[in-house]
Amino acid sequence: MINIVQSAKIYVLCPAEIATGGPEALHQLTHHLIKQGFDAYMYYVPNDVPNPVNPQYEIYKAPYTTHLENQEKNVVVMPETFLPPLYQKEFSRMQKVIWWLSVPYYFECLEPWKARISKKKFYGIKSFLSPSKYPPLPTLGRISKMPVYNIRHSFFSESFLKENHVPIAGKISDYMNQSFFDKFKPDTKRENQVLYNPKKNGEFLNQIMDASPDINWVAVENLSPTGVAELMNTSKVYVDFGFHPGKERMPREACIMKCCMIIGKDGSAKYAEDMPIPELYRFEKDQNKIPEIINLIRNCLSNYDEHIKAFEPYQQELAEEETTFKADIAALFLKTQ
Repeated sequence: MINIVQSAKIYVLCPAEIATGGPEALHQLTHHLIKQGFDAYMYYVPNDVPNPVNPQYEIYKAPYTTHLENQEKNVVVMPETFLPPLYQKEFSRMQKVIWWLSVPYYFECLEPWKARISKKKFYGIKSFLSPSKYPPLPTLGRISKMPVYNIRHSFFSESFLKENHVPIAGKISDYMNQSFFDKFKPDTKRENQVLYNPKKNGEFLNQIMDASPDINWVAVENLSPTGVAELMNTSKVYVDFGFHPGKERMPREACIMKCCMIIGKDGSAKYAEDMPIPELYRFEKDQNKIPEIINLIRNCLSNYDEHIKAFEPYQQELAEEETTFKADIAALFLKTQ
């Protein structure tokens, strides 16, 4: 629980202009903090971009600021991909929150930090004496000992934090916007086609596709949100053997549009808590399993009306995500006098 006084400001850090799952979650957080009575703002990085709000997120009506009030009562929420505020002077007095929207992207953000440090002599001593000027690498060991609130986004990130002895203050996931649910058209005729995300899949899916030339494989790429919904509305199956750094957006979109799902077990995808689908539809990337996977795909195409029933519990959970999101915020952020 994070105690926040009535006059406090909450700054939610976010990359400027970018439209991906992480930034949308950060806009959702700001939007609902405001609805629950908090004085919350987006703070974009870099903070000198003339128009930092991506048009897709204007619906959240989240105000932004380029000015920070570095006071102990105020709070800064940062994604795990941007941790310099842990040491920067302009945030030094604020309460600090890390929202672990993913796991692997945390390690990716450390790489340029490591590269900078490796080129400087006596950096360890300098960072010990003056961490604001020479910020040390924010390793999990350091984070675990800092006065920081860690929020987990997925069960995958919760398991990761617990394994590394990082204390968890609470949980907040994100949710699929109602506008996407509204794009579902139940009377649309479905084609015998199988969708996949070419940006997230690799060699294993290529082997499956090569072994099933009779199946109509369709890549989901270069489409607007409306285009994605229209394509999914006319398809029967979505296959995804990519790595899931957190709760991925496209599998949730496929479920909402009532596609049968055949999923790998990399990252959050292996956890029923993050993707509650029957284990029948979840596979390890094992070449010996390829014939079984292809047979299941064909069965889903031939018997779609029966298989799609297995995904109704997940569809219901997705429909309730926003309600859960609001409750999780209320449980974690406590307004005090």
